[in-house]
Amino acid sequence: MRTLLLVFASSLLCLASSPADGEWSWKMASPFGELNARAVMKVEDGKLTGAFYLDDSRKLEIVDGKADGEKLIFTLKRNRPSGGSMTYEMTGTIKGDSIEGSAKALEMGATQNWSAARKK
Repeated sequence: MRTLLLVFASSLLCLASSPADGEWSWKMASPFGELNARAVMKVEDGKLTGAFYLDDSRKLEIVDGKADGEKLIFTLKRNRPSGGSMTYEMTGTIKGDSIEGSAKALEMGATQNWSAARKK
């Protein structure tokens, strides 16, 4: 009986969602104005996946995403309208229904703060 209870409890823990799971309203200031996106994230076994939807035609996939409790680390790559691409190393910390983080633009060497709020 005890073994059955342990197996059941372990199964419930595996089904528990990560604090990152769900849909977020994301924003970040840039030299060209504020960037906004709808971010959808999911964590399974410490791997963070999902995408940032900047508009109907621009979707940035999360690459090499990792989640450890409230800490997030991932990469976003985007194509530039003038050609080439930009790679952002993203970090963030979840605090309830919000995330505070920073984005380092590798090609420019600049770092910018970002935030997200959970969509309800």
